[in-house]
Amino acid sequence: MIALLRYLLVLLLCWMLVFLLQQACFVFFEPAWTDPLSRSAILFSFQRALPMDLAAACYFTLPIALLCLPLLWKEIAWLRRANRILIGVFLVISAIISVSDLALFRAWGTKINHKALSYLIYPDEAMAAAGGAHPGQLVVILLAQIAVGWFLFSRMDHRRTFRASPLWGRIAAVVLFPSAIFIGMRGGVQDYPIDRSWSYHSVHPVLNLGALNGVWNVIVLFAEPPEIGSNPYTYMPKEEADRRFAELHASSNGERRTILSTERPNVILVLLESWTADVVGVLGGDAGVTPGFDRIAKNGLLFTNFYSTGFRTEQGLCAMMSGFPSQPKTTIIRQYGKFDRLPSMVNVLDSVGYHSTYFYAGDVAFANTRAYLETIGFNRIHDENSFPIVKRTEWGAYDEELFAFHTRTTRNEAEPFFHAVMTSSSHEPFDIPVDEGFTGRSDAQLYRNSIHYSDRTLAAFMDSCKHQPWYDRTLIIIVADHGHYLPHNRGNHTAERHRIPFLITGGALIPQLRGKQDRTFGCHVDVAATLLGQLGLPSDRFEWSKDLFDSGSKHFAFWTFDDGFGIADSKQSLVFDNLGKRVLQLRDTTTAAVENARLIRDGQALEQVLLDRYITLSQ
Repeated sequence: MIALLRYLLVLLLCWMLVFLLQQACFVFFEPAWTDPLSRSAILFSFQRALPMDLAAACYFTLPIALLCLPLLWKEIAWLRRANRILIGVFLVISAIISVSDLALFRAWGTKINHKALSYLIYPDEAMAAAGGAHPGQLVVILLAQIAVGWFLFSRMDHRRTFRASPLWGRIAAVVLFPSAIFIGMRGGVQDYPIDRSWSYHSVHPVLNLGALNGVWNVIVLFAEPPEIGSNPYTYMPKEEADRRFAELHASSNGERRTILSTERPNVILVLLESWTADVVGVLGGDAGVTPGFDRIAKNGLLFTNFYSTGFRTEQGLCAMMSGFPSQPKTTIIRQYGKFDRLPSMVNVLDSVGYHSTYFYAGDVAFANTRAYLETIGFNRIHDENSFPIVKRTEWGAYDEELFAFHTRTTRNEAEPFFHAVMTSSSHEPFDIPVDEGFTGRSDAQLYRNSIHYSDRTLAAFMDSCKHQPWYDRTLIIIVADHGHYLPHNRGNHTAERHRIPFLITGGALIPQLRGKQDRTFGCHVDVAATLLGQLGLPSDRFEWSKDLFDSGSKHFAFWTFDDGFGIADSKQSLVFDNLGKRVLQLRDTTTAAVENARLIRDGQALEQVLLDRYITLSQ
């Protein structure tokens, strides 16, 4: 009994050391994240991780303990071998989870979750989407973790006999050892088992997620239902949440500006892959990255406080076409029986004679996008199979080929038409092999290089549009599908990470607005009501969407991330962590506490109503 107890305790200690190494890899993998981390904050994060590390270690130790119990009565060689093999398998699994978390946090700001697991049916695209970390770095870390772990486990005495114990001791071991391990798996003898909120203790997401044991997190993920059954964000009575939502989205009798020079213009919606305001010069970003967009903005109306609803293309697409915000932990475009019940801006346009086409140069089936596009009513959907591709990245044809295909296709298009053109060359892993003048192989430079290429092709496309017979009757909306943490390593929760370009231009824009800037706050969901309002079409079903040209509405931006939300208006912007129950970011630290509390409460109401709506869509 004592020999087996010693063996299991050493095994637990080895797992704790492995998890300590993995947490260190996570915390120190990207030292340039957001604010500098103090030594005391880092040390406390490691201390905070210990209970969850112990719980994960107990999960891995239980099968070994069960295999060892028969050895108290009889020596069985194959059980000895099975123990060592099982330890090796667990070690490899834990290392794979660790490096997957590294890649996901860099790209998405989260560890493995149900949303990430849902992309595994598209392995190539999933690898590219989580391509923020270099594969070579991840392989080295994977092998190093396995090597260090195996060194620790190989120092254990796996051949020690357990049979010397008296009979009562062996019987006691059968009862006590599994029971003690089960207590460790739940995190102790407290009333409620340990959960993710235990690891949330800091305003720095990297420390919170570092304290969240990756193995424990994945085990719990597989135990949880993949779909949300009840609202995890019930912050207030339903009546209060609904009242706040209604007040924030109340219709207005205020003045609505008209921006069109024609009643039924054609509409081209250009979606720019992964563009962030941080690289758009006219929005105060890095100079020289988007000279084309900066020039185009001189002939259009630029919104300077526009935000993405999430961090994935399908989230932005759903928000613009259906006016439905992104959700934490899940994505509605993957849920049959939900996305097909959303309103559709395409269907509204179709009802008054618009011909709608979606243009994309990659695989439009990824993330269930084709099913969604067909459901919301696009007449035609073009993807990589619609035209011969000469040059391509992992995500599809170069943007210049996509724009050229659109120009050819639209030359004799029936009017009025609605086109959505989705670019892809600026998608991770930024492998467009063109030299745009940004030297170096850092992620930031590769990102700038790909954005500059996309910008150059966008400018050429806009110049070609001006020579088309339909240009004077066309409104062109240029907006990013989401932002990016590069090039300044923004935290994935931050407001800066979500601020994106939004520009209205084209021949149908009245001359008085060309070269103007608008400071109204808005986000992706507002596109539907804004466009339909200009066309004199109903937008009642788009309850989340606000007309940016309605001066009497309450204008704000709202976005979500894994277990949190951000909200911004003309007075303040803040980011709130649901698990840690704390504010992670404030734009103006001098704002009165009562105003901040009001904004937090409004954001909580929005997230609560969002999940209520999401759950009831399929009921």
